[in-house]
Amino acid sequence: MTVFENVDVGMPSDKPRVTVYIDEEIKNDLEKLAKASDRPVSNLVLVLIKEAIAKAKSEGTIE
Repeated sequence: MTVFENVDVGMPSDKPRVTVYIDEEIKNDLEKLAKASDRPVSNLVLVLIKEAIAKAKSEGTIE
């Protein structure tokens, strides 16, 4: 039996990736916010991006 035998890694995503470089302090705060929101950092970032896009659309900044 291997260490990973009972681990469900799920299907790899075919969604595009975005890489961002941030300061350590921002990363730490982002991790704290994600933990306080009871969600993974990647999901929190997606939510924040969606909120920013929705706001920009409603303000007419983007279509």
